[in-house]
Amino acid sequence: MSDSGWLFPRWLKGGLLLAALCAVTFLVAEVSGNWTIAPTAVFLGSMAGPFALAIWITDRTRVGRSVPSDVLFTTFLVGGGVAILFTGFFESAFFYPAAGRGYLWIGLVEETSKVITALVICTAVPKYRSVEQALAFAIVTAGGFAAFESMTYALYALDDESARAARRVLLERTFITPFGHLPWTCIAVVVAATAWQAAHRILLTPRALWGLAAAIVLHTSWNFVLVEGGWWSLVVPIVAAATFLLFRRVIAGVYYDGPTALAAEHYRPGRQGTGADHPPI
Repeated sequence: MSDSGWLFPRWLKGGLLLAALCAVTFLVAEVSGNWTIAPTAVFLGSMAGPFALAIWITDRTRVGRSVPSDVLFTTFLVGGGVAILFTGFFESAFFYPAAGRGYLWIGLVEETSKVITALVICTAVPKYRSVEQALAFAIVTAGGFAAFESMTYALYALDDESARAARRVLLERTFITPFGHLPWTCIAVVVAATAWQAAHRILLTPRALWGLAAAIVLHTSWNFVLVEGGWWSLVVPIVAAATFLLFRRVIAGVYYDGPTALAAEHYRPGRQGTGADHPPI
């Protein structure tokens, strides 16, 4: 690896690109007074952390090549959207008082919401059941949820007087990305997929579910130490380290060495205007 590649790896370039676009968009909004473009800045900023971590993971595992890009993008949107809807419903005051501390409930709801789409795909579509493909789905689903959640918090804080608050939300959540939603979801999904692959069938056994349990515990602990503050803040690095180390251990043996999966053809042969009469490029 060249020195320039070491100093500026792809994941850093990708994250900095989105962060820079976010900063410039906010700057233009402030200078011009045109705050209608602020949601674009929020979107770009919310994507910076998940995008960078997703590149870091896929560069090491190559799992992004195991599933067609159109399927991954659709899963990013649908999986992230389903997870947000799930959490928005089950974290409402209908299920527990808004003033309550429901750390465990939040951890349970959010970790469950993020694995739903990935595990449903692996269960319903046998050709997408390998551990490598499961990890790819986990990355995009958790990345979608993390980005949408950051957008929600930042937009809630954003108005003419609180652009600084929105930027702070985006910056904080970008820095904690390696210790949050993506690693937790990857742990849960890869553990389940590994157990299923070994058993050659779908099983809801402790061997398949301990990853989800670990993700819930880590998520609950993270929320608790951050919200409680005080001396508990000293535990934040411990929870972060435990998350990242377990995440690295779980995905250590995952590597895709097959051909790049291509998008399916969605046209009928001979149909005019589809290019079906021409050989593929």
